[in-house]
Amino acid sequence: MSFFSSWMKAIFIIALLFPLYSETSFLPSANLQRTPPDCNVYKDRLPFCTREWNPICATNGQTYPNPCVFCSQKSDFSGKFDFSHYGEC
Repeated sequence: MSFFSSWMKAIFIIALLFPLYSETSFLPSANLQRTPPDCNVYKDRLPFCTREWNPICATNGQTYPNPCVFCSQKSDFSGKFDFSHYGEC
């Protein structure tokens, strides 16, 4: 029982410390460096978008779940709002 207990403690400690020493943990988010979505890519698919979570904040203060939904709503409202940044508002 003590062998199992000591291994569980070691795995728990490693799991807690690994994110702190990961080489990517201190890099800025990739979302900050991406360009606004190209809505021309989604013209053939609208209004049928996937349900993936890749949030986009628009200038109207709304958070859209992914670029496809953002582009769909933007075309529905005749471009009355624009891309602000990736991530939630």
